[in-house]
Amino acid sequence: MPAIEQKETIKGRFFRSAGLAVMAAACLFSCRKEPGKELPNIVVIVADDLGYGDLGCYGNGDIRTPNIDSLAAAGIRFTDFHSNGVVCSPTRAALMTGKYPQECGISGVITAKDHRNVGLDTAEVLIPEYLKRYGYATGIMGKWHLGYDTVYSPVVQGFDIFKGYTSGNVDYISHFDQENYYDWWRDKRHSTQEGYLTDLITSAALAFIEQHKEQPFFLYVAHGAPHSPYQNRSSPPIRDGKTTLADITEDTVRKKELYREMIEIMDAGVGAILQSLQRHRLAENTLVLFLSDNGATRIGSNAPFKGYKGQVWEGGHRVPAIVNWKGVTAPGVSDELVTTMDVFPTIADLVGGGKGSPPRFSGRSFRELLTGKPHKTGDRAVFWSFRDAAAVREGQWKLVKQQNSYYLFDLNADPAESRDISAENPGKNRELLQMLNEWLGQVAAFPQKS
Repeated sequence: MPAIEQKETIKGRFFRSAGLAVMAAACLFSCRKEPGKELPNIVVIVADDLGYGDLGCYGNGDIRTPNIDSLAAAGIRFTDFHSNGVVCSPTRAALMTGKYPQECGISGVITAKDHRNVGLDTAEVLIPEYLKRYGYATGIMGKWHLGYDTVYSPVVQGFDIFKGYTSGNVDYISHFDQENYYDWWRDKRHSTQEGYLTDLITSAALAFIEQHKEQPFFLYVAHGAPHSPYQNRSSPPIRDGKTTLADITEDTVRKKELYREMIEIMDAGVGAILQSLQRHRLAENTLVLFLSDNGATRIGSNAPFKGYKGQVWEGGHRVPAIVNWKGVTAPGVSDELVTTMDVFPTIADLVGGGKGSPPRFSGRSFRELLTGKPHKTGDRAVFWSFRDAAAVREGQWKLVKQQNSYYLFDLNADPAESRDISAENPGKNRELLQMLNEWLGQVAAFPQKS
């Protein structure tokens, strides 16, 4: 049973001595272009409720995503990447901290109705806070969802600039949240800005790149798309600050049409960001990571997996993810198990440098994967929990808890989780059940805010 406490720092895991550190640094990129002494720019783009089967490069022929597809073709497309939450806030907490969301007290959605005075503990060390040690400019454009009150604002937690919204979703036209609070911000102040949500996020990202192209930067582009409400650029607003108006998208067929268009608009925005990096000659020193925060709802596609957003079946947390660093990443497909909480350890491993040790992580660096080197993750167990459901994954095996029932699957033979094999494998069933119960007991010690 792997303990939650990290036994070694990221550097300790890879480099056992100063001499080995020099050797490893010299050979790590030997098969690709040497990144050089420059600190890499880092762009993390997160889609909201985008399913595993919602992109062209993941087999969807009905949605046109040429820019994301090109990012995948030139980079690494993950087939076994998992969000650490099955809903929005937990995964974002895991991304920012490199920990299980339950360790941060964010086990569920920070709702606009019931959680307006809670948020991610400001004592946590976040990616932007860590990177500012190395002189990075830091910006978040889009969805925060880790605290509504300004005491939890992104600009209190390491970001130099915040242009976006704090809730789980906003009207794409009027920018009111689901409780009819106006929710568009410039740092810690409301900002009145007209425009379609996805376009505003893209424009803010492009302005940030333009402003900070002469220094290393961390840009977090947190899209609302394709989360509901399902609206395109010509849709009327459905929230006016007082009431929620009649939603014209009640028809499922129409919702699916709008959902597809919302993804395509987001893809165009990704293309604009990639073009900006190329135009400013930043592409060869910029790591771009694209991922989703959890699986899709029934409006989207999690094919070929079982389940949806809010569930611990594969469809709730196995998500599309792509990493691309021009001249560094070896193009290909990776079937290594990677999670959202692994992003921060990877960034810390890349930047490194002796200005204080990184925070304690539960995630693991996947730096080696960037150049196609072997990166074995089968020796760790990974856990999920949400409400009365939980799951543990170790290698090919996955145990799922649904209320008081348990199911065992061999994901190599049955990735769709269609046949419970616990009766045929009692030993493995007991082993994983013990792991899961021990982990649930450990995270139960952390006070939960959501």
